[in-house]
Amino acid sequence: MHTISASYRTDIPAFYGAWFLERVRAGSVQYHNPVGPQVVTLSLRPTDVHAIVFWSKNYAPFLRYLDDLDAHGLDCYFHYAITGYSADPATRPLETRVPHPNHTLDSFARLVDHYSQPLVVQWRYDPIIFTARTDATWHRQTFQYLAQRLAGWTRRCYISFLDSYGKVRRNVATLPAELQPYDPPASEKCALANDLAALAAPYDITLYTCAEDFAVTDHIHRGACVDADLIQTLWPQKRPSRAHCANRGKCGCVAHRDIGAYDTCPHGCIYCYAVQNRDLALTRYRHHDPHHTALAARTSTTPTAPSEPSDDAGTQLLLF
Repeated sequence: MHTISASYRTDIPAFYGAWFLERVRAGSVQYHNPVGPQVVTLSLRPTDVHAIVFWSKNYAPFLRYLDDLDAHGLDCYFHYAITGYSADPATRPLETRVPHPNHTLDSFARLVDHYSQPLVVQWRYDPIIFTARTDATWHRQTFQYLAQRLAGWTRRCYISFLDSYGKVRRNVATLPAELQPYDPPASEKCALANDLAALAAPYDITLYTCAEDFAVTDHIHRGACVDADLIQTLWPQKRPSRAHCANRGKCGCVAHRDIGAYDTCPHGCIYCYAVQNRDLALTRYRHHDPHHTALAARTSTTPTAPSEPSDDAGTQLLLF
């Protein structure tokens, strides 16, 4: 049996839900090795899948498919990234097309309601980006507002700080001066992380790190986004693999297969390591085939002038 990530390479629930359900009905999915020529085929039969771990910034378009997932007997849990950058026109350039938190908070609650289990949906407050506009005070205020709104709907919040990958540095260079990220000392990051843990505690939300071991304290746990212990808690009849994932040295995840594709997410997040060419991502989204065995075929497509993305049902995304 295998565990599937869907996906930290793109946002399948926001943009590719119809494609994913086609693959569930077919019983298998393919993905391309991002660093080699191999095409991998994975079974989606429930007897072959420990769990599917979803990642998204907007589950609203995916809610219509939950009954189908249940009918096919697939066990899932969900990472939901809500940071608040999209709430203010001054910080929206960090997450150009991510819906306003009022929209995502609503679909967060509806997702939990469907499963009647707060542990099924994990809040992600990441990445934490330090800029002149989004300093530690901004993060404390924004985090407290979101934690208060999410009280009773989740038990965990995963945090991480912006990683300065090469492609991220190229993208953030286009931002105005007040949104240029800076990297504070580890002591300042730890102080903020401890403050966020204290702010979350009254709402029964525990903080977990995502590959940030320096921030682990008595009140902040070392996290595993693809978490064997959580899978065991949610589905005790299963015995998930304990093999370690070698993605990053500090990553606590167990071995899994990610079925997404790079340069396919049109959210337009300036900090995204999975999108090097945002025009290409929009083009691939607009022209993807929901009946294809893989989310995106390998092509040398030259980006065309893209239109604004819609959700997979063709309804314009709700942007405030």
